[in-house]
Amino acid sequence: MPPNRTQSSRNSVEREGRILLAIQAIQKQEISVIREAARRFNIPESTLRTRLRGTTYRGETRANGYKLTEIEEESLRK
Repeated sequence: MPPNRTQSSRNSVEREGRILLAIQAIQKQEISVIREAARRFNIPESTLRTRLRGTTYRGETRANGYKLTEIEEESLRK
């Protein structure tokens, strides 16, 4: 049975999905202007710009959910 999700939790998941779709559209050059992508996917332009830069509001730190360090991930990629 799927877990019960609150409305705010569902909204967060949907918003994150829209952010990822906007990033993909920009990377695939389907949309060339960040402002336009933010408008089309109904997400904050500042969030999209930050994500495209690869940083978060915490700077260069990684979220607690990561199992590996960046160095460990890189070594596995090689």
